[in-house]
Amino acid sequence: MWIKKPQKSDFRFRWSFYIVLLAAAMFLAARVALFESFRPVFEGLTKPEIWSAFLNGMRFDFSVIALFLGPLIFLLNLPVNSRRWAKWLLYIIAGVMLVLAGVLAADLIYFPKVNRHIAEEIVQISHDWGFVISYMFGPALWPLVGLLTVFAGACCFIRWKITTRFAPQFGSPLAEGGKLLLIILLIILGVRGHLGRGKSLGVADVYNYARTPSAAALTLNGAFTAYQVGRKGRVDVQNDYPVDKAIRLAREQLFSPGETGTYALYPLMRESDTPTKLKDVNIMIVLLEGWHPRFVDSLSGGSYGVTPVFDDLVKHGLTFTNAYAAGLRSIFGFAAVFGGVPLIPGLPMFGYGLELTALSPMPKNFSNAGYYTFFAQTSHRDSYRMCALASFLGAKESYGWEDIPQLLKYQDKAPFGYDYEALMFAADKIKNRKEKNFMGMVFTGITHEPFARTLPQFNKYEGDDWETGFKNTLAYADWSIGEFLKRAKEDGWFDNTVFIFVADHTSGAKTDSLYDKFRIPLVMYAPKLLPAEKRSMTVSQLDLVPTLYALTGLHVPYTAFGRNMLDTSRRDERFAFVSEGVNIGLITPQGAVRHSGAQLLDSEAQKDTFNAQEAAEKLQALDKAAYTLLKENRWFEHE
Repeated sequence: MWIKKPQKSDFRFRWSFYIVLLAAAMFLAARVALFESFRPVFEGLTKPEIWSAFLNGMRFDFSVIALFLGPLIFLLNLPVNSRRWAKWLLYIIAGVMLVLAGVLAADLIYFPKVNRHIAEEIVQISHDWGFVISYMFGPALWPLVGLLTVFAGACCFIRWKITTRFAPQFGSPLAEGGKLLLIILLIILGVRGHLGRGKSLGVADVYNYARTPSAAALTLNGAFTAYQVGRKGRVDVQNDYPVDKAIRLAREQLFSPGETGTYALYPLMRESDTPTKLKDVNIMIVLLEGWHPRFVDSLSGGSYGVTPVFDDLVKHGLTFTNAYAAGLRSIFGFAAVFGGVPLIPGLPMFGYGLELTALSPMPKNFSNAGYYTFFAQTSHRDSYRMCALASFLGAKESYGWEDIPQLLKYQDKAPFGYDYEALMFAADKIKNRKEKNFMGMVFTGITHEPFARTLPQFNKYEGDDWETGFKNTLAYADWSIGEFLKRAKEDGWFDNTVFIFVADHTSGAKTDSLYDKFRIPLVMYAPKLLPAEKRSMTVSQLDLVPTLYALTGLHVPYTAFGRNMLDTSRRDERFAFVSEGVNIGLITPQGAVRHSGAQLLDSEAQKDTFNAQEAAEKLQALDKAAYTLLKENRWFEHE
């Protein structure tokens, strides 16, 4: 019986077209999944805005496709007479598409945490492979298995197709050259995203097509934002506010009574001569991973029952009920609390270039004043480079998971360590210090997902959902704080220590409101030294540095992007400056605004007297002042 042999052909150019279509379909599917999975985020968009987001989103999709797949498609279509050449390039193309699909999937997992795409986090995560690997083989295991299965199937299909159906064929030199020239032109157009003059598409360009953050989120994709920020360690922004006017307004807003600044080149540098009533006090900062006031009954009026220790601190401490984080990730809280430094869009991240600017580190000033200073975190020493940064900022000692003995037998291994062990370790360091006073900081981690079971008595809620895991780990974290305070009393340093309990950022916000996304617990607890009082004025993590200097009477020149929280004058003028990916925000008692740096995006009025335009101008001025002084290395006087 005669069997007809399959006819072979050169399908590289035709497949190039299919590859681009498949990649575009993949990005479209991710955008549809985003829209359908998180409809509450986009419910305010009109139908024209939704259509605009999908259509203009293709600009950003094709920019990524052209950048990462374009050069490979060009190489694939070179007149090379080799099956192996075509086969391995197609394998590589499949691998690149696998990576892009993985980034899009990871972005969908990440999006609900902050209602935006991956941005500056890609810089931090890329240096924390322990977390990446644990997450890949933890919560992301099955999506990873699915992607690898599809990749393996694609490779098998490519091998079969090249072996049985492919034969290199070439046209005239003019035809081959024209084909390659067309590919080059399409790559350039795709990367640029437009035909006009100017730079190629950047993240900030989304506001040429979208007028709100939700429309911008639907227009962008996680692969584009991750690449754009990851390659620079920053985002491109535009703020044309006059520099001199911005600095003048920033000084008016940040300086408290009794503070003076006479440094012409360093206009935010200042010092205080206000006397303090407290002498020889210790400072102990506990940075709480991801705590949201909603889960603290004494702050929310709820009945979760997982924070009895913290509820007692609120009752007997100086509690700020309208406190806000400087950003949505841990590094923002760390930079704000330890250095009084805002992380401004358009500048490198802290730990990736910003620290090259002369800063005014709080630990160094306390160390110079004779304090024992230390930093400890529950996670590994290289996680977010925080141990190295703490040492850079002047802490005499810094410790991570590798240095902290495990004391208890836990049900699961926690990916970010154990709060109890870190706090007991800190208590040991304090007990064995040689200096009279200390300033310490512990960064907790048990409430960071993926959540681990700790001890049986803290499995208070049943279920596999996010909130159940958070509440159970929160119960353990709360108990750990109680044990730490017991140690302080037993070891004799409780009475003359001011404990500051403050979250690094929030987790579990229910809305896109700036008030909900950035509000954090902040309690200064010292029953023998400070009043038991709730204060409703707006404060920020960035206010802690000037507050602690005023509290301890440490009169040193410093620069911080905050204001003394103990100063109750001009309460209605207080604010919290926040960074939200490529956007910035200002939270005030009257209302809040969100801004791209170039235009007002939205506002939330709390009082009828709120003027969104005035708040937006104030926000632009603060942003411009911080950006300029940090970029020009005029934040603090060089040594």
